[in-house]
Amino acid sequence: MSGEVTPDMSCVPYRRKGAYLVLTVPLVLLLISVAVYLGTVRFILAVVFVALYVGMCYFQAYCCAYQECPYVDGFCPAIVGIVPAGRLARWLYGRRRVVKSKAAFETQAALAFGCWMGLVFFPLWWIARRSVFLAVGYVVLHAVYYVIFGLTICPACAIRGTCPGGKLQSIVLGGPEQRSR
Repeated sequence: MSGEVTPDMSCVPYRRKGAYLVLTVPLVLLLISVAVYLGTVRFILAVVFVALYVGMCYFQAYCCAYQECPYVDGFCPAIVGIVPAGRLARWLYGRRRVVKSKAAFETQAALAFGCWMGLVFFPLWWIARRSVFLAVGYVVLHAVYYVIFGLTICPACAIRGTCPGGKLQSIVLGGPEQRSR
């Protein structure tokens, strides 16, 4: 990765697995609950919701390969529980050299982020029909999750220097090298 930031291999294997699981498992359970609820409203709504998650994993897979993420073959502290992205990267790109394109990386990252925003905002109409309080709470939980994730999980991640979320937490915490690893 000439001239680019490389993964911090001192963060491999990822050491904050417990914190990651405590933070991410409830969010994944919430997403599953929303998918089930949408399925009770209309099956196609659940299909769209699940497709957003799958799309997020698919687009992230290129990012994993592009960044030469060291977590592809092991435990991955991926945001929003998109752990399948690493496995998908392995399946799609294997050990062969990935044709790297900064434009493609930025596009794939934007599409993955768009799918996440779809997971946040797509179900709101139907959740709000049940309860406006639940809809607002759903969005707030995503925001709180992201902030806590960025402050606790990202600083100990090997790709925090290349991952968009890792770069943001670095700005918030005041520099690329955090002492909290």
